[in-house]
Amino acid sequence: MDFELTKEQKDIKMAAREFAEGEFPPVAKQCDEEEKLDMDLLEKARELGFVGAYIPEEYGGPGLSFFEKALIVEEFWRVDPGLAQAIVCVTFGAEIVIDFGTREQKKAYLTPLVEGNAIMATAITEPDAGSDVTCAQTTAVRDGDEYVINGTKMFISNGTLADYVLVFCKTHPDEPSRRGQQAHQ
Repeated sequence: MDFELTKEQKDIKMAAREFAEGEFPPVAKQCDEEEKLDMDLLEKARELGFVGAYIPEEYGGPGLSFFEKALIVEEFWRVDPGLAQAIVCVTFGAEIVIDFGTREQKKAYLTPLVEGNAIMATAITEPDAGSDVTCAQTTAVRDGDEYVINGTKMFISNGTLADYVLVFCKTHPDEPSRRGQQAHQ
């Protein structure tokens, strides 16, 4: 078994390193002090394919694997963990849409993420469950064509910036923990 990186993976890793080393230091302190993401930095990262790297090409993403995404994240974190996390988490939750969304949902929600027209947030953490989704108490009950969500979420990364929020909740609260959580349109 060969554990060496491919040429493409080495190129991705080097590009991510060069980007982070060149772009993060000039803005890092100000971003930390203001607790804000530099939107110009985010746009540069998007243009280079670092945002939503695992989003399939058919939805505008680079279509890389999660391994290549990990190479990018590792290089970003090497330079500045705060900026790295801020850039990477603008698509946090897109993985769920990729795995469980309909074709229409994928087009509607994934494409804007990589085009720079949207930011995603994911609401998982609850006061009494932490980030353990099997212990979540937030419910979503269908009411006609919509769901009514009841519960409390906290620590929602991008919650104040997001165009889309993916909310983890129980759709069948009377069923055992994993059966009560499903992806719905």
